[in-house]
Amino acid sequence: MSNLHGDHNLKVDYVFKVVLIGDSSVGKSQLLARFSRNEFSMDSKATIGVEFQTKTLVIDNQTVKSQIWDTAGQERYEAPLPL
Repeated sequence: MSNLHGDHNLKVDYVFKVVLIGDSSVGKSQLLARFSRNEFSMDSKATIGVEFQTKTLVIDNQTVKSQIWDTAGQERYEAPLPL
């Protein structure tokens, strides 16, 4: 498995769209940061609205693009997500 950076002309075999939902302050944003950037912060701020990250990997000679959406986790920010 390898990570690809900046190759926009690459043929993508699979695209996965994932929405992280759950209560506030359970670690949705940290899960996204760890997967997409291999980062973790104990001092992260609450998500307002919705954020997303993409990451493209090659797994068994197949190019897999993931688009991961991080929700705020509060009912007042709930909105339909484009899937």
